[in-house]
Amino acid sequence: MSLPTLAQKKGAKHARLSSKPVVNRATPLLPDLRISLAQLQGKWQSVDDKREFWIVKGNSLTMRYATSGTSADDDLLQVQVTDTCAATCATLPAHTVPKGEYLSVVDMRCNEPLCYSVVDVSPTVLTLSYTARGNMLRFRRVKEVAALLPK
Repeated sequence: MSLPTLAQKKGAKHARLSSKPVVNRATPLLPDLRISLAQLQGKWQSVDDKREFWIVKGNSLTMRYATSGTSADDDLLQVQVTDTCAATCATLPAHTVPKGEYLSVVDMRCNEPLCYSVVDVSPTVLTLSYTARGNMLRFRRVKEVAALLPK
């Protein structure tokens, strides 16, 4: 690739303007990292620990850790999409939004909410940052297998 000569640089100011739109490649478009409760519905498996699952139905969240065999350790919680991490149980309803950048997770007695910021979201991938420690939680969507019922 050769550099333009001084004459070419001087002549450039008299060149015809192109009708093509100018694309600013220096500032890429950022993906929309807001999430809705509808996007969370279903079963998510941790990428880093195959025995950890998040199962979301409505605003109910089951954090499941499959121990051995068929037994599991379940935490039954509630999840809300919020516009801030500063929500407390008293202010949680005021900060609940249809689509937001944070997930607030509370137990059934509504102790202090745990806050997660959305790092990545797609139909098959969910990456969150636990804001209290900054560690990443990476999940992939998995199909729910219906339990076999006795006949």
